[in-house]
Amino acid sequence: MANPFKALASSYRQRSVDNLFQLDGAVPISKGVPFGAQHVLALFVSNIAPILLLFASIGTAPADVVDNAIRGAAFLAAIGTAIQLFPIWRVGSKMPLYMGTSFTFIGVLSLVGSRYNLSTMFISVIVGSLIAGILGLFAGKWKKAIKPIVPAMVVLGLGLSLLSVGAKDFLAIDVTGVLGPQGYDFGNAWPHLLVAAITLVSGIIWQVLVKGVWKNIGILVGLIAGYLAALCFIPYNGMVDFSAFRFNSVTDFIDVPRPFFTLTSASWGDFHFGSILVVTIVCLVTSIENLGNISSLSAISFEREPTDRELSGGIAATGFIGALAGFFGALPLTGYGQNVGIVGQTKVINRMALLTGPIILLLASLFPPISRLLLTIPTAVLGGTVIMLFASICLIGIQMLAKLGFTKKNIMIASLCLGLGYGVSLVTEFTGTRFEVDAVNYVMLLVGNPVVSMFLISFILSYLIPESFNEEIKPKV
Repeated sequence: MANPFKALASSYRQRSVDNLFQLDGAVPISKGVPFGAQHVLALFVSNIAPILLLFASIGTAPADVVDNAIRGAAFLAAIGTAIQLFPIWRVGSKMPLYMGTSFTFIGVLSLVGSRYNLSTMFISVIVGSLIAGILGLFAGKWKKAIKPIVPAMVVLGLGLSLLSVGAKDFLAIDVTGVLGPQGYDFGNAWPHLLVAAITLVSGIIWQVLVKGVWKNIGILVGLIAGYLAALCFIPYNGMVDFSAFRFNSVTDFIDVPRPFFTLTSASWGDFHFGSILVVTIVCLVTSIENLGNISSLSAISFEREPTDRELSGGIAATGFIGALAGFFGALPLTGYGQNVGIVGQTKVINRMALLTGPIILLLASLFPPISRLLLTIPTAVLGGTVIMLFASICLIGIQMLAKLGFTKKNIMIASLCLGLGYGVSLVTEFTGTRFEVDAVNYVMLLVGNPVVSMFLISFILSYLIPESFNEEIKPKV
């Protein structure tokens, strides 16, 4: 029997920079760590932002529950990404798919948490995610029912839904003092705009001018340049806030995420079929979103369609990790589009190199000072980083559509998805209306989510519009 440690040592001795662009193979640590680090920096704040937004909308969550959810999000992103890179049994895609907390669930969980309680909310997450995980194991069977146009529209919808998020971060819209009585206040906003511009331009210049493997860490370089620029404004407006650092007890140095149900009580009365049903629907839509992410990753990384094993493993991992997230009082996870964009830009897919990212996330979840340091990254710096990455997700969706061909049927489906799906989601006067009947509110939440609505429209129309629609009817002579 071969000695696995000897094989590992032999592999390490054969480490090469060229392996960065291969799925397997050892790489020098000095070359591998920066690529994992830039993935973490790109996703870290986005990973906890949905949690902060959700609990802020509910307004009744205890501080220890929120703090535990933040650390749990980093912990689960680490576990989920590691399983995607190195599958366990049939769970995991064996692809460079980074996992993070999903924005898609904020609306529906806000309604469930406000209408019932946190226990009902997380029970619904656990049950819905488990169902999605089990169905994911059989994705090779049901994926045939999903026409290729559907994941293309889901990825495009995801990119479109994130565009405003990136633009708001770039403009620092949510920063105090930027919005004045007359609207956007350039007098207070100019430092944030300058820092965001420095972040973006630094990354672009690095990628354009630097040669060799190091050109691919432009995102990391932009983040560092933007952070250093932001530090210069501390005397002016304290753009970098270190107030979160506190060292009053042992848990301020090291702490372990706890199961949610050890922090609060739950009973059978917290099971509500309606909330479980609607959360399950969103979990299934997220599965289709990941089908698109995995498909685009496969095209970027291997220039081929993903295998049934890769699809089923990736979708199953998303579901089961989502159930674990509910157990720890966090939101379900999904494949992160910005990290797909990073892979598209850098072409780095080596699993050992990218495993450094989950290791950093795991340390951040166990050692609060690490996570608090990452939380000091200003909004403007993140905006300068993600504004182009989020746009690249839209382009991936467009590329998927172009690969299918701009047939009459595809153009009609895409047009209706953009008009009825994305367009209607922008009209908050309509989608923000609240009714006394919960079932109607759930429907409005689905309509107001561009990813969900574009999935439903494209899925239904892919069957209703016949293929014969593509054929031109020639007039009789």
